[in-house]
Amino acid sequence: MPSPAVPRATIALAAGGTGGHLFPAEALARELLARGHDVVIHTERRGAQYTRALDGLAHVVLPASSLEGGIAAKLRAVLAILRGVLGSRRDLRRRRAALLVGFGGYPSFAPALAARSLGLPLVLHEQATRLSKANARLLRFASALATSFPTVEGADGFDPARIVQTGNPVRQAILDARGDYPPLSADGPLRLLVVGGSQGAAVFGRVVPPALQQLPEDLRRRLHVSLQCRGDDPEVLHAQLSGAGIDAQVQPFFHDIGDRLRESHLVITRAGASTAADLLVIGRPAIFVPLPHGGSREEQRRNAQTLADAGAGWHVPEPEFTPEALARLLGGLFASPTRLAEAARAASALGRPDAAARLADLVERVLAG
Repeated sequence: MPSPAVPRATIALAAGGTGGHLFPAEALARELLARGHDVVIHTERRGAQYTRALDGLAHVVLPASSLEGGIAAKLRAVLAILRGVLGSRRDLRRRRAALLVGFGGYPSFAPALAARSLGLPLVLHEQATRLSKANARLLRFASALATSFPTVEGADGFDPARIVQTGNPVRQAILDARGDYPPLSADGPLRLLVVGGSQGAAVFGRVVPPALQQLPEDLRRRLHVSLQCRGDDPEVLHAQLSGAGIDAQVQPFFHDIGDRLRESHLVITRAGASTAADLLVIGRPAIFVPLPHGGSREEQRRNAQTLADAGAGWHVPEPEFTPEALARLLGGLFASPTRLAEAARAASALGRPDAAARLADLVERVLAG
């Protein structure tokens, strides 16, 4: 329930594009609902495809577009943003929304502008170690900035008193999966989870199976591999792994990701902020392979290096992510009786399972203030 000093309100959340943006918004939405507030999520076409995340949550699908590209692309983007602002503004007025929380990414840009045009407070949440382009442009309008890491580049000049480290909210399925790190023994199972984030990663299908095939037979026989991969034939990858004596499940998406994370000894993954938050909350070590190109490249590289420096995993740039290099790294990790467990403890120490509650607290302080 909301604090006695905070009246019940309708709170809008702006997120979309990828699960990395939408899942934290879902977590905050359900926390706010539990406190007695009304919630609506403003998203765009791709965000609306995450039907499980949006189940039971009011949401509005708006046009959105990135400002990247040439002149023609920018003109189309401006028109899409203007339509998004008008659509978001109509919905915010109809619902009498009191505040908007933006989760970064270009789908949050138009709703944030709509909220400010109505005089509503704006709270920004930054998942990464550096402000996204959308959040950097919107920061001048923000009443508060919530961060996932202790320091965030790009927030220079913003009042430090209005910056609060909340952590990155995670889904209930991730919270439910918390538990002790599974024991490792000299001849026991080794559970390896390979996931490419909400958008998958075809490179894992090209590199992981041949790397595992290079491991000694005694390690291969102990391996239980869950490989999420898009862009390759799952049956072909499964045949490669099973032919090497490896127990494997290969799917384009795992809906029971929380259970698989809990059971895993090691994860191979991208370095998106939402993926990192899930790993830290559950406390599992990872080999991070950041995106090698695109707008998220620098963000993921910084995330991976930050977590590697903290001892929670290993950072391997994609150009260095070869079957031979991965086989060497995995062989050394699996042969050590302590390295994986130590990295798991470091990851768990960084986790913020109460991030949704901390972010909801910040939203209510802004509402009351």
